[in-house]
Amino acid sequence: MFNDEEKKKRVKRDQARVNALEKQENVQANRIIRWIIITLLLICIVFALLMGTLVATGGFGEEKETQVTIPQGASTSQIAHILNENDVIFNENLFKIYLRLSNHDPIQAGTYQLKTSSGFGEVMNQLSHAQGPATQAVLVKEGMNVEEIAQVMADYFGITQEEALKRINSEDLLAEEAAKYPELLKAVVNNDQLRYPLEGYLFPATYELTQSDTVESFVDKMLAASETIRQKYSDALKQQSLSWHEILTLASIIEKEASTDEDRKMVSGVFYNRLAENMPLQSDITLNYAHNEHSTYVTIEDTMIDSPYNLYQNTGLGPGPFNNPSESAIQAALNPTPNDYMYFVADLSTGKVYFSKTYEEHDQLVQEYVSPEDAKLQEQ
Repeated sequence: MFNDEEKKKRVKRDQARVNALEKQENVQANRIIRWIIITLLLICIVFALLMGTLVATGGFGEEKETQVTIPQGASTSQIAHILNENDVIFNENLFKIYLRLSNHDPIQAGTYQLKTSSGFGEVMNQLSHAQGPATQAVLVKEGMNVEEIAQVMADYFGITQEEALKRINSEDLLAEEAAKYPELLKAVVNNDQLRYPLEGYLFPATYELTQSDTVESFVDKMLAASETIRQKYSDALKQQSLSWHEILTLASIIEKEASTDEDRKMVSGVFYNRLAENMPLQSDITLNYAHNEHSTYVTIEDTMIDSPYNLYQNTGLGPGPFNNPSESAIQAALNPTPNDYMYFVADLSTGKVYFSKTYEEHDQLVQEYVSPEDAKLQEQ
């Protein structure tokens, strides 16, 4: 039997042993926790370094050239998706986070020549305003006149239409381009009758422009395309009595008078018939240009305007083109469908063109298919 004193000592020894064990367990537990934390930190650091490397370098995929188009008005999510779909970036969600956190210039719409597996920063340098897109498609529609093209330029270059017109019509630019394309522009140099010297010569098409392009370089691209068309039809031109300037003028009228290739060639035949008889062409297109406004329905008063472009009052083709015609209209001017018609009229509601040999037949067709009410509906 233990006395009370021995019992107390025994309890103390047991308690000390328990405390020592607990302390040892706590030390081990703390050591484990510490290693877990260190391991997690190392994992986070390695992951962060990996992500940082991927963001900076684009990853470990193969680098190759790829063309990417960023549409106008595309959202951040759409842009990230487009880039990811083309393998330019490795993760679109991380790219969106990068865009939110980074201070970057606005992304510009356009077509870019990028590389797959690119770093986010590298991609943004190419998509930003500072560097600009590799190319951006700019459409010059068929039948646009110089003023309308000037507005297209104004919208693209961020200038006024007046400034664009001034630069298009610059005497220095005309002299420079005439030296480059002498055969193409010989009819417009020193021609004081023309409202705009390059009217008819700015070939309508979709052009790829870059940040380095200017109004002047844009004009040069259109004239280069126009010269290509002229050379393409040089043999056909030799079969005609008209000059290239006159062909462009006739084509510019045909452009607006009919829409199908068949109708355009028929209309061209009518115009050749009237020219052969020294009759005014009497095209409303010429009146619109003379008045410098668009009207689907013209009046007798409209035909009285004093202008060399008024081909109701003047015979021949006038000073020059009334717009910039398409290749289809140029083909029609060069290759008219032979016919014995002298008049034509288009149904304003359907666009169908009706031809007639006499004025009486023509007048009846006009009464049937053209009215001020139809014209108003057409203009709305």
